[in-house]
Amino acid sequence: MPANTIMLGFRLKADVLKQKGSFDTLKKIGEMSLEKLAADPTVIKIGADKLVIFVGQSGSHATMRVYSHGLVTFDLQHFGTGKEFEWSGGQYEYINTHIQELEKKIKEFLKDWLLESQCLLAPIRRGQPVWTYNLTSDERLTEPDYDKVVFEKNSKWQNIRIMHSREFGNVLLLDNEIMLGESDIIYTQTLLGLADPKREDFTDKEVLILGGGDGGILHELLKEDPKFVTMVEIDEEVIKACRTHMRSICGDCLDSFEGPNYKIIIADCLEVLKGSLKKGKTYDFVINDLTEFPVDKDNAGFDYDFESTSLVTDLSLKVLAPGGKFLARGDCFGAMAYTARFEGDLLKLGAQFKRWEIHVPSFNETYYIYEVWKPLIQNGLDPCV
Repeated sequence: MPANTIMLGFRLKADVLKQKGSFDTLKKIGEMSLEKLAADPTVIKIGADKLVIFVGQSGSHATMRVYSHGLVTFDLQHFGTGKEFEWSGGQYEYINTHIQELEKKIKEFLKDWLLESQCLLAPIRRGQPVWTYNLTSDERLTEPDYDKVVFEKNSKWQNIRIMHSREFGNVLLLDNEIMLGESDIIYTQTLLGLADPKREDFTDKEVLILGGGDGGILHELLKEDPKFVTMVEIDEEVIKACRTHMRSICGDCLDSFEGPNYKIIIADCLEVLKGSLKKGKTYDFVINDLTEFPVDKDNAGFDYDFESTSLVTDLSLKVLAPGGKFLARGDCFGAMAYTARFEGDLLKLGAQFKRWEIHVPSFNETYYIYEVWKPLIQNGLDPCV
């Protein structure tokens, strides 16, 4: 069973803590929360503040920090045994009515002392078999409904994990960052310009995919009758995992590394881009489906900085055929620094772009997608605009 941390906070009137006996009164919060204590509470003075540690006979414990300006935080850790908080339903389903009842009981106890209650009515769970927490791009905590680990492996490049979600289906994570869920066809269709209204035509076109190890981009592209698609993925283990566990995304296109009009190359995409530039090879579309931070450069030993996508973007634009387009994933709405840097790179490279905003279900965020081109002036007009 996991340990469940219940986090409660109360803002008191400023003069409350100056009253005689107020601290002894606040200590009763621990006693009413844990019912029977195993020992007297431990009190530690921290400057003008006080920290109190309570241990219940059931094994649960709590900490209360009383700040001199009137904030009281109360954190209760419960391991799922004892009668003060009960489990019910599924293995990880917590009945938050108990937390609501505890908050109500403490508010009624504090009465006129209380200005505001700020309580998280769901526990933070640690030690469960499936770690369910993720951070948004602006570092807010989310808790997807993952219920099992479908696949996990550490490759040469990264940790690969496929989680099952009741809402999103199987979800691919690389180094604990969400890449794509079975629910996320809107991401693939928007990146390719195939969402309604359709804006791109891949018929008889040469296409280069950078990354895309989940196979979603390749699978959707092959439906559009391209002349030839080259996909460059650095980590073969991602392909192996996705062709087994993400088939609703990739279909059968990852079963073979080569088909009548496509080829999958296991390589660093920068080397392929440099090689194409050296040979004079061009593409009608280059599709950047790389992660924002593709691999850890310290572990991988590359000599370029992965925190900027400018080199990938620069080379991609250079291998475009006249009138060609660079289709790229950006980042989430909250990653403002990344977006400013990426769009700044595009402008420095003399490119023009359009940006689309879509909500990607498994990301639980709004995501930016880019269509980029170098101006090609014909009769005073750019045909891509």
